[in-house]
Amino acid sequence: MLLGGRRYDHLLYRRHYRWLLNHNGFPNGKAQGEDAYIAKWRQIGSCVEPYSYRLFSHFCGPTPDIIPEDIMHATVEACLNPREQWDIYEDKNNFAKYVGTSILPQTVAFRQAGGSITYHSPLSTLHSPLSTPHSPLILKPSVGTSCGESIMRFDRVGEDYCAADGTRLTDDFLLSFGTDWVLQEAVVQHPLLQRFCSTAVCTVRLVVYRSVVDGQPHVTAAILRVGKEGSVVDNIDAGGRFLGIDIADGHLRGPFFNRQGQRSNVWNDFDITSGDYRIPGWDAVVDQALRVANGLGPHHLIALDITVNDKEKPMLIEYNIGGFTTYFFHFTGQTVLGPWTDEVISYIKPRQGQN
Repeated sequence: MLLGGRRYDHLLYRRHYRWLLNHNGFPNGKAQGEDAYIAKWRQIGSCVEPYSYRLFSHFCGPTPDIIPEDIMHATVEACLNPREQWDIYEDKNNFAKYVGTSILPQTVAFRQAGGSITYHSPLSTLHSPLSTPHSPLILKPSVGTSCGESIMRFDRVGEDYCAADGTRLTDDFLLSFGTDWVLQEAVVQHPLLQRFCSTAVCTVRLVVYRSVVDGQPHVTAAILRVGKEGSVVDNIDAGGRFLGIDIADGHLRGPFFNRQGQRSNVWNDFDITSGDYRIPGWDAVVDQALRVANGLGPHHLIALDITVNDKEKPMLIEYNIGGFTTYFFHFTGQTVLGPWTDEVISYIKPRQGQN
């Protein structure tokens, strides 16, 4: 199955969740509450697999609101977010058009659809970026990205910017990097986030559901992604970890998880049990997430990655409107749609087959 350019294999998905059950030492047998789960999702899915419920009910409890990942991708995303507009809205070079520039990292240069390199202003060049001439720069593809692939960090070395592998940042290199990319000044993260990982910016991943009934946006779940020390990205596929956030007040809820559900209270020598930690400026982070969701036209389900800079200002790193990662939230005891699950199912039922 191809979803907005993303390949999704139902059989591989089922096999993966059976493997996760075994890997975590959970029995692959009928679980308490499984019938209610199957009955709920059968309203919008003809074949509801039991394996994700058998796994995640150990973390979320016996709630039928645990969403099967295949139904999430094949049905919920398709009904809440028009697929034909995914590519337009997810192009990072279009972000400013929808959310403004004040909450985004400073852009030094970009390339779109194979055009020429465009510098942000006549004063912005590789030798003189916008605000801090010696600030590190982040280069990343602007379309078709996932899991932090191809993201590069360049630090000032004399008059040049160089990556860890020695690559010099030049116009020729930028032209060879691809047809669609953006070059931005690196965000200096808040001191608390810096304690979690000093080499990669930690990001808060929030789910925002904008009601199909009254149009009001709601944060339904959140986690903090923490990179592996030494990496320049916080992605799980690059060895990072994640932990839950209480959306009511921004408090961090350990332990740290990897993508297989293995748990630890310590990551990068940071012990989450050593104190009571809260995302700095949590109310402002939530406010920013809601405002961004309101600016994304027809889309009703958004996953946002937001960090907090050294001045306690939330900064939007990116948002996603397709290809949702559900296990982040389920492993940390949260359901993706929260109390709006029934509303979404009621909206989708009469619309199945129309997308």
